[in-house]
Amino acid sequence: MRFKTRLDSLVRTLPFVIAALGSALLVLQWSWGRMLWLDEEMIAINFRDRSFWGLTGALSLAQAAPYGWLVLERTMLLLFGDGERSLRTIPVLFGIATLASAVWVGRRWMTPAGAIALVFLCAMGQWVAFHALELKHYSADVCFGLLLPALAVFALEDETARAPINRKRIVGWWIVAAAAQWFSNGALFVAPACAVMLLVAGWRRLGWRGVFEVGLPGAVWLVSFAANYRITLAPALASDFLRGYWSSAFPPPGSGPVQTVRWLWEQLGPVAVKPGGSGFGVVFWIVSAAGFIAAVRCSKPLRFVYLSIPIWAFVFAALRVVPMSERLGLWFVPALYVGVALAAQATATLVSRAATARKPLGLAAGLAAAALLVAMAVDVYQRGTIYMTLTSPTANHELDDRAAVRWLLRERRPGDVWMASYLTLPAIWWYAGNDASSPAVEASFDYNPANCGPNDLAAWVKSAHPTRALVYLGFGHDTPPPFADLLVQRLTAIASVTAYRPVKWGHVLIVDFQSPSIGTVTLGALSRQQPDRRPETLGCIAITPARRW
Repeated sequence: MRFKTRLDSLVRTLPFVIAALGSALLVLQWSWGRMLWLDEEMIAINFRDRSFWGLTGALSLAQAAPYGWLVLERTMLLLFGDGERSLRTIPVLFGIATLASAVWVGRRWMTPAGAIALVFLCAMGQWVAFHALELKHYSADVCFGLLLPALAVFALEDETARAPINRKRIVGWWIVAAAAQWFSNGALFVAPACAVMLLVAGWRRLGWRGVFEVGLPGAVWLVSFAANYRITLAPALASDFLRGYWSSAFPPPGSGPVQTVRWLWEQLGPVAVKPGGSGFGVVFWIVSAAGFIAAVRCSKPLRFVYLSIPIWAFVFAALRVVPMSERLGLWFVPALYVGVALAAQATATLVSRAATARKPLGLAAGLAAAALLVAMAVDVYQRGTIYMTLTSPTANHELDDRAAVRWLLRERRPGDVWMASYLTLPAIWWYAGNDASSPAVEASFDYNPANCGPNDLAAWVKSAHPTRALVYLGFGHDTPPPFADLLVQRLTAIASVTAYRPVKWGHVLIVDFQSPSIGTVTLGALSRQQPDRRPETLGCIAITPARRW
C-alpha cells in the first residue's frame, strides 16, 4: 500500500519533472549563443535600426511580427545589447511558459497519463522546440495557442452555484486575449474559437442574456484588434512579397468546395510533420481526434474548446486567410497535442479497467492503442532531439554568418566594398553593424548576358573603380549552382584574391582590384574541398547597389 502511494506520487510529479528538464534544455541551448541566421537577422535589423514608433506599419526585408513582440525585443536590445543570448531571451521565456501552461492544463483537467503526454509533447515537439530557440515570435504563438484556450475553459467552469456565468473570469479572458494579440498572432487566431465557445455557453446557461453578458466585454478585444490591425496586420497583408511567398500554402485560386476539401485532406500528412513534429501523418490526426471523442470523463469545455481550434484552422486555410503549414501553423499544434494527450489518458483508463475487470479483449485493445502511442512518442522524441540536445547546436543551414563577417571586418580597410548575393546581404547588415555603412553591392546571376548590360561585373569595375571587395558567399538559396564558381572566376579574371577562408558552408574572400590577375580560378580551386569545375554557361554576373527591400 505504501509502495502504491509512493508510485502514485511519483507519477503525479512526472509532469513537473518533464517540464523542468525541458526548460533546462531550452536554457542550455540558449546559453550556447548560437549565431543568428538569415530570417533572424532580417527581423533583428528592423528592431535594431528603427525606433519604437518606427516599428509600426510595414517592416523592411519582407518581415512581419506582432508590434508588442517587437517592442519587447527592442527593449532587450537597448538594455542588454544585441548579443544572441539577449535577443533570444524572449522566445525562450515563451517556450518555458508553454511548458508551465502544459503542466497547469494537465494537472487541472487530465489524469497523470494525459498530463505526462501533454507536457512531453510540448517539451519535445520538433518545431515547438526549434522556434523556442529562434529569434522569431512563433514560440509566443505556441504559448498562447495552449494558454488562451485553457483560460477560456477556466472561465467556463462552474465554481459556485450562485454564478452560472463567472463574470470575472469571462472579463479576464477578454482582457488577456486583447493584450495577447499584440505579442502573438496565434493568440489572435485562437480567439474566435474560444469566443464562440464562450458565447454558446452563455446562451445555454442564460439564453440571450447570457450571450450579452459574455459578449459585452468583447468590446475591449475589438478595440484592441482594430488598433492591432492598423499597426501590424494591414501592412503585412498588403505585402506583395508575403502574399506571394505563402500563396502555395492555400488552396489553388478558383478551387470549388470539392477541390478545397481534397486539398485540405492532402495537407494532413505534411502538416503532421511540420509543424506537428510527427511522422505518423494522417494517423497523428486520427489519434488526436479520437482523444477528444474517447476521453468522455474529461472536462467537456476542455474537449470542445481545443477540438474547435483545428477546425478553425481548416476554415482559415480554406478561406485563404491563414496557412496551415510551416511555422504559421504552430498556433494550433498545442490543440492537437491536447487531443493526443487525451488519447493517452483514455488508453491508460481502458487498460486499467480491463485489467481490473479481467476483460481480455478490452485489455488487448488498450495495449494495442498504448503501443501506437509509445511509437508516436518515440518518433516525436527522435525528431525533437535534433534541436533539444546536450551538445552545442549548429547554426541553421550550418552557416556561420557571425564568423564570416567578423573575419572580413578584421581584414577591412578604408575604401573596401562589401559584395554578397541578395539573401547574404542581411548577414553583413546585421553583423557588420555600423561598419556595413561602407558601400555594399549585390551580386546576382543571369543566364542571359544581355540582361546584365551596364551592370555587368567588368563594366562595374571600370566605372566604380573599387579598391578591394570583401566577398561573402553565404546563404545561396537565391542563386543557381553556377553562381559562386562563376563569380570567383569572373573576379579573378580582372583581379587577384589576396585572402580566402572557408566558414562552415560559406566562403569569404578578399579581392584586390589594384593587383593584376594571375589567372582565373573557381571557388572549388580556392577551397580545395570542391572539384575545380568551370561553369559551362554564358551567364553573367550583375553588380548593383545593395538596397534593403
